[in-house]
Amino acid sequence: METEPQDAVMARLIEAVEVIAATGKGDGPKAVLAAWPDYRRKNAKRRRQFPPQVISRAEEAITWFALVDDADARRALQFEVMCKAGGGTFSRVCEKYGWKRSTVTSRNRTVLKKVAEKVRGAGQGLE
Repeated sequence: METEPQDAVMARLIEAVEVIAATGKGDGPKAVLAAWPDYRRKNAKRRRQFPPQVISRAEEAITWFALVDDADARRALQFEVMCKAGGGTFSRVCEKYGWKRSTVTSRNRTVLKKVAEKVRGAGQGLE
């Protein structure tokens, strides 16, 4: 059974957010503490490393948000993706902004279909 285009786009966006969150910048106080051997061992357990191909896929997918012309629709999609990637509950986000969750979710599916069409039109793959 083939995956729907909007589901493939959502999966790539979630993967992108997870990869970028796990491999984020290491500067700041943690980078200084990482020079200490005990801290480095503890930090290495929590940090995941990804092959360059996975990071490239994540960087490509994260640019797809720019394909959404409407700023409000883009923000709603970003919130849903971040929540599905483990950044909270989408129901709470919807409640905070006064959105009806079912309406935003169905609008996001429409936005994802449009993004899938644009990505395919640009010759990029969704898988």
